[in-house]
Amino acid sequence: MEAINLIIKEIAKRGRKFFLNKDTGLTSYFHFKGEKRKRLWYWDKRGGDVNPYPSKYQKDWHFSDGGTLWGLIHDFSEFILTGENTNGVHGYGGLYCKHWGYPEEDMIAIRKVAAQFGFLKE
Repeated sequence: MEAINLIIKEIAKRGRKFFLNKDTGLTSYFHFKGEKRKRLWYWDKRGGDVNPYPSKYQKDWHFSDGGTLWGLIHDFSEFILTGENTNGVHGYGGLYCKHWGYPEEDMIAIRKVAAQFGFLKE
């Protein structure tokens, strides 16, 4: 989880600064919550806690970014829970997506950090 949070911070400090609330300076992150049964949560920069795997009872109403980043959040969640490489399995291209609107040098730097932590295979 710490590795994923570092990747999120790398994304937040580059390009369009996804995951960063520019008004408050707060960056989104993953955390575990719960006394007996620890459960993975995503803390959204604007909306607070978001269930990274919503059901019909727990929706993703508090997620403040778009579909590409929602897919990336799912990839990050699976990686945290399984340790398996999941980049892009939610159908949008993951960190290799060409539609982020980030400069290529920023995407290269983000991918380098993600590979360093095992999220991406080089």
